[in-house]
Amino acid sequence: MKQVYGYDENFFFTVPLTIEPDEEGIYSVPENCTTIQPPSFVKPKFHPEEQTWTEEATQEEIEQLYEKAASEREQSPIDILKIQNAKLTLQIAAAEKENADRRKREAEQALIIAQLQQAINDLKGGS
Repeated sequence: MKQVYGYDENFFFTVPLTIEPDEEGIYSVPENCTTIQPPSFVKPKFHPEEQTWTEEATQEEIEQLYEKAASEREQSPIDILKIQNAKLTLQIAAAEKENADRRKREAEQALIIAQLQQAINDLKGGS
């Protein structure tokens, strides 16, 4: 068996094909096919004279394809866990900030109480 790559009348890649050898072990590559594998292009075009493939998709076509694939892609369990982890991290940070603010208020109140007690003691001692 041998892999060949088909292209249409405009030389755009169509499908990969598998061919079998004849009785003598000789492979006959069909018309509009090549044994040269196209690279991972979005829209590969074959150039028989140079025996090369080129990318014929525009940058816009490529971006649209990637956007479509990203929007249709289901979230993997790892993606879901990453999102949940990020949300939990934000909740923890918010709770830590609230606790720090509360401790600051408590310290300020304790200072005011201590100052008032000192002022009361000073007044009692000064009478």
